[in-house]
Amino acid sequence: MSGALERIPFAWWNTKVSPPSTRSRATTEHRTAAVNVFRTLVEQHGCRLVAMAEVRREDVLGWLPEGLRASWNSLSDTSGELHDFDVAIAYDRRSLTLMDHVWVRTHHAANAVRAGLVATFGVHDRGGWLVVAAAHWRSNLGDAADADARRSRSAEALRDAIIASTEAVGEDVPVLILGDFNAEPFERQFDASLPAARSRAAVQRHRPRSPSDLLFYNAAWRWLGERHAWDGERQPATLAGTFCSTGTVGQTSWRTFDQVLVSPSLLRGYGWSLDERALGIHEDSAVFDRAGARLRAPFDHLPIVGHLRWLAPPTTD
Repeated sequence: MSGALERIPFAWWNTKVSPPSTRSRATTEHRTAAVNVFRTLVEQHGCRLVAMAEVRREDVLGWLPEGLRASWNSLSDTSGELHDFDVAIAYDRRSLTLMDHVWVRTHHAANAVRAGLVATFGVHDRGGWLVVAAAHWRSNLGDAADADARRSRSAEALRDAIIASTEAVGEDVPVLILGDFNAEPFERQFDASLPAARSRAAVQRHRPRSPSDLLFYNAAWRWLGERHAWDGERQPATLAGTFCSTGTVGQTSWRTFDQVLVSPSLLRGYGWSLDERALGIHEDSAVFDRAGARLRAPFDHLPIVGHLRWLAPPTTD
């Protein structure tokens, strides 16, 4: 790897390798398919950081091609506790240096709540910091009202952990939040607990009145509808979200649970910036059956791929 770092390609994916609703592990075929998708994200898309969910107690570094394992590292919960986390972040040490991290735990009605992982990285070449949060919040399986309350508690705890991490290195540090929130962008967790807007302009105009007065840009609003336009001549493959349920869920089985949120500092015309043209849902053929317009079992989430791009500061001449 040579030259100054110009881009940080990243990915998020809920692999379903270790789903929380069952004690069974993935089959050999499922794990092999997940590993192949992970390698595609790293080798073909050039991702320097991959955050994943439902990889509890997995050796994610072992998923890498052998030639890359020495230059990568990973963050995963190795506590072995009953309520350990199923999220992990794998990252290229040639681009990012881990400076600090926190596993965000809290409680709701005496029940353990795993809000997410917040990691602070030093960025090579360009210098500066990048705070990355990865989260997988509770689904509605079982008691939907309780699950919704736990998601709100998770949002509050994750927000507070992000604030603490940014204050430790500078309040204006770029923040990238990746997750399967089991809530769509319009749900209440993104109104009050972890405020996120669909409008870039609203986020850019936002002037915090206090360190806790956060407002993020939620790029996933763009994924709420059909991805492929209808032209009346042929039937395009239906892809209308990031998650597809195998059962009947209201009017559609599609949901936009997997999201990318960024801080205002990633919406500037200089420094590290979100390149939204390079951000989207990855239709890997191992996960998505385009002809059948459905996800291939046992997968139920599609990967997300994006880029942070370095923009030179404006000259003063």
